[in-house]
Amino acid sequence: MKELFATTSACAAGASSCSDGAASSAAALVKRYFTQLTRGCGRKGCPNRNCFNCADGNGPLDPTAAAVLSLQLAQGQSHHLCDDGPPFLHIEMLRDLVSAGDKRLVKELAGVFSNSDALNQSFLLTDTEAYQAGEQLQVTPAELSGLDMAAVNSGYCELLRLRNAEVLHAVMNATEGLLCKLQVSQQSHPNFIAAGPALRQLVILMHNPLLLEPQYHKQVLLPLLSLVAELPKSCAALLERWWSHLAANQLQQLVVVVQQFLTVRLYHTQRIDDAVVAATRVLRLLFNANDHAIEAGRPGLPFHIFYNDAVNQEVNLKEDYRRWKGGGGDNFSFCEHSFVLEPASKSRVLMHDSTAQMTHEFEGAILRSLFVGATSPYLVIRVRRTHLISDTLLQMSLRKEDLKKPLKVQFVGEEGIDEGGVQKEFFQLIISQIFDVSYAMFTYDEELRTFWFNRASLESDREFELIGILLGVAIYNGVILDVRFPHVVYKKLMGKPVGLDDLKRAFPEVGRSMQQLLDWERGTVEETFGLSMQVCYEEYGMKVMHDLMPKGGEIAVTDENRVEYVRLYVQYMLTGSVQRQFDAFVRGFHSVCGGDCLQLFRWEELELLICGSPVLDFEALERVAQYDDGYSRDHPTILHLWQCVHCFSLEMQKKFLFFCTGSDRVPIKGLGNLTFVVSKNGSDEERLPSAHTCFNHLLLPEYKTLEQTTKQLCKAVNDTEGFHIV
Repeated sequence: MKELFATTSACAAGASSCSDGAASSAAALVKRYFTQLTRGCGRKGCPNRNCFNCADGNGPLDPTAAAVLSLQLAQGQSHHLCDDGPPFLHIEMLRDLVSAGDKRLVKELAGVFSNSDALNQSFLLTDTEAYQAGEQLQVTPAELSGLDMAAVNSGYCELLRLRNAEVLHAVMNATEGLLCKLQVSQQSHPNFIAAGPALRQLVILMHNPLLLEPQYHKQVLLPLLSLVAELPKSCAALLERWWSHLAANQLQQLVVVVQQFLTVRLYHTQRIDDAVVAATRVLRLLFNANDHAIEAGRPGLPFHIFYNDAVNQEVNLKEDYRRWKGGGGDNFSFCEHSFVLEPASKSRVLMHDSTAQMTHEFEGAILRSLFVGATSPYLVIRVRRTHLISDTLLQMSLRKEDLKKPLKVQFVGEEGIDEGGVQKEFFQLIISQIFDVSYAMFTYDEELRTFWFNRASLESDREFELIGILLGVAIYNGVILDVRFPHVVYKKLMGKPVGLDDLKRAFPEVGRSMQQLLDWERGTVEETFGLSMQVCYEEYGMKVMHDLMPKGGEIAVTDENRVEYVRLYVQYMLTGSVQRQFDAFVRGFHSVCGGDCLQLFRWEELELLICGSPVLDFEALERVAQYDDGYSRDHPTILHLWQCVHCFSLEMQKKFLFFCTGSDRVPIKGLGNLTFVVSKNGSDEERLPSAHTCFNHLLLPEYKTLEQTTKQLCKAVNDTEGFHIV
C-alpha cells in the first residue's frame, strides 16, 4: 500500500489547481479501484473486467501493478466501479442464494428483472467459454449473444424448484414493470434498442418457462412479443442469428411459448388482432432462425413444428387469400407467413387461386363468345387411347392460354360425361405411358423405385415440357399423380440449391463414393483412385467421357482439388447432365403453376401436393364415410366391409382405393377429408361391387357373411381396372 499512497500523494501534489476536496476524492477513487482489483466486489461472476471476481479480469496483481492500474483507471474519463454499477445475476450466485434460503434473493431478483442494464449484464459467458462456443458453432465469439443460455435455463429451473410464490411473483412483477418502461421507450423512440448487448434482456425474458402460464399472457408475454415484433430490421436480424445458435430443444421451447399464445388468442378472440400479428411475426423470426441453423449444418426443428392448429382450423383462408392478393401495407395475411399453414391449408389457398383464375378464364370465355364467337369455358381435350401422348401434346400446345381452365377429357369413340372419373383415368394412363422405360424419357432405379431424367433421351423438349404442363394441370384440377421422382426434382422446381447430401439421397451409391473420396486418408487420392476431372458413363452401349472442366481428362484428382471435383461432379449429375430435359420440364410446369401461390409451399410440401400423402389411414376414411339406400354405420355388411379393408395388405388397400376413387394416391388432406359414400346395390350375393369413381361412390351388394364380402370385394378389386360406369 506504500506505493499506492505515494502515488496518490504525488497525484494530489501535482494537481495544484485542485482543491483539497478534489484531491481527497481522487485518492478515495484510487483506493476503491485498488480494493476492487485486489479483493474484488465479492459477487461471483462479476462482469466488470476491472474486478478481481471477474473471470475475464486481470487476475491476481501484485500491489505495485495494482496501484499503477488503479491510478490509470482513476484518471480516466469514465469509471467502472462495481459498487456504482447495476446488479446482475450469475448462476453460481443464484444457486448460493437459493440453497442458503437467503432473504436477499427476492431483492436481487426484483432488482435485476426490473433493470435493463442489470439484465443485459446477467448470465454472461466468460471469454474462454465464448471462444469454445464459437468454435463449436463455427462462428466467431463476436457473432454470439454472449449469454450462457444453459445458465439462463438452469437459473429459471432453480427458481421453479423453490415453489416459492413470493420469489416467482417478484420475477414476474419486475418483468412486467420493465416491459412497461421498454414499451414507453419504444413508442417515443422506435430505434431505442440499437446495440446488440441491449437485446440480451429480451432473449433472457423469452426463455422464462412461466410464459406458458395463460395468467401471464396479457401483462407479460403480449408486451414482450410486441417489443420483439417491432424491433428495427437490423436488431431483428441479429436476434435471428442469436436464436439460430440455440440448441434445438432451447429453440423449441421458444416456439412452444409463441405457438401456445397464438393458439389461445385465436380461439379466444376469433379474430386477427395486434396480438396475433405480433405473435406471428415473432414466430417468423424463430422460423428463420431454424432455417439458418439447418443451412449451417446444425440440428434444427422439423418444419411441421411451426404449423399452428388454430390458424389452420379457425382462419377463413379464402378471406386471408383475398387480403394477401389485395396487397397494402396494413393488410396482414397468414399467406405472407405460410410456415404456419399446413399443406392441406396451402392446398386450399391454391384451390382458391385456381378457382379465381378459372373463373376469370370462364368469364372471359363467355364475354368473348358474345363479341367474337363461342369459346369453351373449359380446357377440353379429345384424345385417342392409341395415340394418347401425341394427341395430348398437340392439343395442349395449341391451347396454352386455356391451361388454367377446368379440365374436361373425352376419349374418342367413347360415350360419357367427364365428372372427374374420366379425368382421373386420363392422368393415370398418360403418366403410365410417359414413365414407361421403353419410351426412354426416364430411367428407373429398381432399388429406390424412382424415375430420373434420361440424359441420352432423343425425345424433343416438347415431350418434357408436356410432363411439366401435366403436373401443373393436375395440381389446378386437384388430381393426385403417381409420379415417383426423387426429392431433388421438387427442390429444383422450387429453385432450391442442391448439393452432395441431395446426391446421397437421390443416388445413394454414387453419393457414398463421393463421400469416401472426401474422407480418404489412407494414402494419396491420386494414387489410390486414379481419377481425372471427368465423368464416365455408358450411353447406348458405348463408353462416354465428359470433362468437368476444360481439358479435364488431363487434370488428375488430388488431395488438393478433390473438393472441387466432388462439387463439379454433383453439379453435373443433378443439373448439367439433364439440363435440356429439366429446363423444358420446368418451363412447362411454370407455364401453368408459376405465381405467388406456389411459393407458399416448401419443396417437401410440393411433393405432397403432386403425389399425395403416403399415409393410408383407412380408420379416418371409415370415420367420415357416408351411407345410403338402407346402409348405416352399424349394418352387418358395412361392419364386414371395414373389417375386410383393415385386414388387407398395403397393396390391396391401394387397389381398393383405386377401385373406389380412380386413384391409389391419398389426397394431401388425407383420407379423413375425402367424401366417400357406400350405397346398397341389391341383395344378390353373386353380384360384384362396383363404383362411381367420379364421386368416390362404392356400390356394395348386401352380403350376409364376412367371407362372402371378402371374396367378392377381392375379386372386384383385382379383376377390374380403370373408370367404372355403372
